[in-house]
Amino acid sequence: MELCLCPGLQSTMDEEREDGGPTSKTTLSGEHGRRSKAKRRRQERADSPGPSCVSMKSEHYMGELQRIRSEFVKGVSDPVIKCLLDDLWQQKVFSTEEKDSVIEDQKSKVDRARCLIDMVMGKGERASQAMIDSMKKRDEHLCSTLGLMSSLAGVGELLP
Repeated sequence: MELCLCPGLQSTMDEEREDGGPTSKTTLSGEHGRRSKAKRRRQERADSPGPSCVSMKSEHYMGELQRIRSEFVKGVSDPVIKCLLDDLWQQKVFSTEEKDSVIEDQKSKVDRARCLIDMVMGKGERASQAMIDSMKKRDEHLCSTLGLMSSLAGVGELLP
């Protein structure tokens, strides 16, 4: 099956008929090809199962960072911020430039903490999990205070 995404160029692809009949070769070009592709994507999404345990677990980490954001900003120390940045850099969550900008461009500890957590949340699921895991190693007391030590226990496990 081949589909050309360039407007005005034609290509041939297999397309299922609306009435569920056998497939036929249809020539697509320009706008019609994009509409058919969008329709197939919508159908695939409708047919797909709900979120997996893995995605629910990942979304949970991002939600946890959102939940603790203001208390993290107030309670985290500068040495822990620097350690978190180093850990996230080693895990390739941050580039050297991003890591350095948090330290150099932010004048106060509160601004560094706010910048760090916002950047991590902006990077998504894997980054959020990496930060929480690193926080648990670097400052157990803060994690306990923020409710992170017990709130992630059992996340992703199947319920009976």
